[in-house]
Amino acid sequence: MRTIVAGLAAASLFACSSPPPPVQYPQGPIATPSPAPNSPRAQQGPFKPDYHLRACTPSFSNRPATDSNGRILNYNALVVAKGVVLAASPANGACMTSGFGPRFSSMHKGIDLQARPAVPIYSAGPGRVLEVSQLSGFGYQVLIGHGNGVYTRYAHLAYFAKGLSPGQKIGFGQPLGMMGRTGNATAIHVHYEILTGNYNTPKKSWGLTANNPLDFPRWSGLDSNS
Repeated sequence: MRTIVAGLAAASLFACSSPPPPVQYPQGPIATPSPAPNSPRAQQGPFKPDYHLRACTPSFSNRPATDSNGRILNYNALVVAKGVVLAASPANGACMTSGFGPRFSSMHKGIDLQARPAVPIYSAGPGRVLEVSQLSGFGYQVLIGHGNGVYTRYAHLAYFAKGLSPGQKIGFGQPLGMMGRTGNATAIHVHYEILTGNYNTPKKSWGLTANNPLDFPRWSGLDSNS
């Protein structure tokens, strides 16, 4: 009898320590980018964000505070930027190699995520693809407009997903390409930015304001939805 009780206690402890399930993106009303606010939402993709994000190493530039397991404290898998729900990380099984903020002698305007082997990169929210291009520094990069003056950028991709092109509507979690090291990258990773402002200026994305993905508030349905 004692053996059975001990076994049940151990099983209960294991269940409590098991990782939470992947996060589901909300199915209810969301911000829809213009010019078609009443059009059907683009199909959602297969991506389900990881509940936690870990730091890759004990020490690196702009490393956020972590717990004893290297998990970033106050990380939220889904955040709300000006009413738009976004994934704070656009990849599964990745860890952070660089945070947001001053780095060396310049400002790092996003977060860097790495996985070995490289993993696919997904759209962090529904919207419209604005740029699929190669830029100096960023290499192969994608820019998506999500409405409400919110944008996301995914840089250093190895290649773009088949058929991805500017102007198309895209759902949450649709493949954008593969993590890579194009542009000014010293290792395979993705540079991810959440930007706000007005894209329709001569500066385009260069005139937008970069934000720390970890600073946006948690989506209120995250726990009940996961």
